[in-house]
Amino acid sequence: MDVVGAKQGSTTGLRAGALGLVGLATLGAVMMSPALGIYGNWGPMASIVGLPTPLVFLGALVVSLPTAVSYALVNREYPSAGSAFTWVWKTTSPAVATWVGLMMALYYTIAVILQPILFGLFFNSLLAFAGMKNPNLWTWALGVAIVTVFVFFLTYRGIELSTRSAVMFIAVEMLVVVALSLTIAGKTISDHHFSFAPLNPAHVTGGGSAFWAAMILGILSFTGYDVISTVAEEAHAPRRLLPKATLIATLGVGIFWALNSWMFSISVPISEVQKLTASGLTPAVPIAQQYWGWGQIFVILTAMTAATAVYVATVVGASRALYAMARQGTLPAPLARLHPKYRVPWNAMHAVYAGSLIGIIVLVAALKNALSAFVWWAGPIVFFALITYMFVNLANIVYFSRFARSRFNWFLNGLVPVVGIGLDAYLIYKSFFQALWSAGFQTGQSIILVSMILVVLGIGYVAYLKVSAAQRLAQPIAAFDDES
Repeated sequence: MDVVGAKQGSTTGLRAGALGLVGLATLGAVMMSPALGIYGNWGPMASIVGLPTPLVFLGALVVSLPTAVSYALVNREYPSAGSAFTWVWKTTSPAVATWVGLMMALYYTIAVILQPILFGLFFNSLLAFAGMKNPNLWTWALGVAIVTVFVFFLTYRGIELSTRSAVMFIAVEMLVVVALSLTIAGKTISDHHFSFAPLNPAHVTGGGSAFWAAMILGILSFTGYDVISTVAEEAHAPRRLLPKATLIATLGVGIFWALNSWMFSISVPISEVQKLTASGLTPAVPIAQQYWGWGQIFVILTAMTAATAVYVATVVGASRALYAMARQGTLPAPLARLHPKYRVPWNAMHAVYAGSLIGIIVLVAALKNALSAFVWWAGPIVFFALITYMFVNLANIVYFSRFARSRFNWFLNGLVPVVGIGLDAYLIYKSFFQALWSAGFQTGQSIILVSMILVVLGIGYVAYLKVSAAQRLAQPIAAFDDES
């Protein structure tokens, strides 16, 4: 199984050549979501560390860059919808790759869970703006249903429609965030309240433990640039464009967050942000109301379109991950079937939608607060993302050491991925096992418990395959045949 429907015009594989550099970079940026990084993550982050949220975003960028470089380098050599799953199969062993693939699939599926939760929260804000008194979980659920039906239509109709919609959404949302930040800057300067305090680490409240707890949300913001790797088989000239798109998305959105979170941090007292976050509200809308009045509607609407765009991107990434594993025989074969007209993995999408909606319903019912559910799911997604990232860095080292020795570079294929592995492992320890473990059961220890159960179940599934279907783990990895 050397080639799997990769050529332009193929009728057996994903639709090749559908995405160019703009589409690829946009897909990565959309999954990171410039607007939602501010609207959704900034408030809880500021509640933890106080003013210096730009330092958290910059710290998360530093942690993310080595892995982004590894993604870029391995994408150039071995583009595949299977991404980390395929690369680990090629460089280590099928059993390890299958487990890593499951961790990656969990990462992307949890990313899907987060988006309708946020859409529902801003849908409630829209209803409140329209005059409804006390929007509740039922109206929130209506918002979840509306966006899910809309995203169904976009993702099932093909990758081109999904990407065109994402380009439009991201352009509008970034303009609104920048406009609000400029308004805040102008007002604070005229009132003599402009401050550089958000750039001073001495203003971190809670010390180092608070900073590392906030880094969970920082890394959550950056998880997503790697979705670019899962559409390698649908890209034009993937070996040339995927590396560029990965680095453009990571650096561009990271700088965007650092600058805009600075403005948001000086917009209102942090005590007000903490109060709003604790009550289950996202602070972005009250801030927009304070500075723009009725213009807050633009923040509400772009938050909803941003969540929609990320919803699209996460479904694309999660379904391609399941598709690649099923194509290889490590997941049920029906997940590898493509729609005959649109060339998208419909069955894998069915599984993604079903799993994510179950995750939403169970946790929101348990916590009775949609924003709390969003923050809770931020823990597992970062955990599984960091596991995936560690193995991508490992694949960078092994691939160039074993299969491309003449192109091995001590810095790019040696030092950078080693630093990436070290940073990822340290962040798992500090932000996950240390910071979350001390946060109590509901918002900390339960996250670790559920995540570790899923890790063990993944190991159990691989053991089951080795006993009952060992031949599936003995075949060559499905490769993407593209010379561009």
